[in-house]
Amino acid sequence: MLKRLTATLSLLVLLMMLLSGCKPRVYNDGTYKGISTADIHGYAIAEVTIKKDTIIAVKLSEITEKGEVKDYAAYPYPEAKAANETMSKRFVEKNSADVDTVAKVTNSSQKYIEAVRFALEKARKQPTVATKYFNGTFMGASQKDERGRGVAWVTIENDKIVKVELEDVTPEGKFKFKDVGEAYTYPTVMEARDVMQQRFVEANGPNVDAFSGATESSRKWIDAVSNALANAQIR
Repeated sequence: MLKRLTATLSLLVLLMMLLSGCKPRVYNDGTYKGISTADIHGYAIAEVTIKKDTIIAVKLSEITEKGEVKDYAAYPYPEAKAANETMSKRFVEKNSADVDTVAKVTNSSQKYIEAVRFALEKARKQPTVATKYFNGTFMGASQKDERGRGVAWVTIENDKIVKVELEDVTPEGKFKFKDVGEAYTYPTVMEARDVMQQRFVEANGPNVDAFSGATESSRKWIDAVSNALANAQIR
């Protein structure tokens, strides 16, 4: 009787092990990049590495509203650096995007959480989002040159661009329209900004004509909108 009971228990343990081993995987192995929605302070990036449905590493970074990578070593808010390191560990320890935010760094923490969620969606074997792009406002920037760079905030709803906000960043790191404002003396570029914003919405993409008289700014904005859409793209 005892031998029979022992054999039955052993069989049950073996069966449970087999069943757990046959459980369908949720995620593909690999490293996936998720980019959060953006606000006036920029956005977050999460590079999430997955192996056998386990998050084994998370690398977090932030991009400022001027399109620069945030340098935590020089950033005057030490809590931001602490949050960057703490949140990375929390995602791995919990094996999930559902972690607590870091006190006093709520905005960055929430962006990290969203970026990890987006990365996990990209990793899923069976997607839960059917659209080409995530919904929300995504930021993009052109390459920086001696005259600065273009920046764009693109709002997407169900794969439709519903709003575009454009800015130019000067070589001194100021917003041409927001910071310089009335002191800016090139009305053609200011007119181009309004027209180009509407063109991107009407075209539902970056493939638009440059504004005559403001070709350089137009090209930078086209690149910025393309970058924003790349950041929003799921697959």
